[in-house]
Amino acid sequence: MNRLLVLPTPGVNPATSPSANLPQVSTANLDHAVRDVQGCDFSGPTTLLCSSDDPDGSLFGVTKPLLRIDLSAAPNGTADVTGHVTALRQLPLRSSCSGAFEAEGIDYDRRTGVLRVVVVSPGFCVLTDSKTYKFTRG
Repeated sequence: MNRLLVLPTPGVNPATSPSANLPQVSTANLDHAVRDVQGCDFSGPTTLLCSSDDPDGSLFGVTKPLLRIDLSAAPNGTADVTGHVTALRQLPLRSSCSGAFEAEGIDYDRRTGVLRVVVVSPGFCVLTDSKTYKFTRG
């Protein structure tokens, strides 16, 4: 995929009602293809952090990358933006079970600077050792 659709967040954006039909605010046209993006969160007005469940690894040299997308401007509903994509690292893949992991949602808390990403463990371990990883700037 070479673009992301930006939608308003009901509850956070007072101009948006919590209806089933959210209006598209903007399109972020990306300079590098991405695959299996599970979620993104803004860490600033023009920076997105995204979790990718990419099982292939051919796009960035690693599977399950944590992505940073630097936008040309803050999405404001009047124009599309462009985005520069960078793979920051592979998400941690640790479990007592072997098999396919699944990268899930992402949340960035601007107040604390903490990024949380859920990685679901393979097989039976999905019940016992799936993890929420916390990242902070060092």
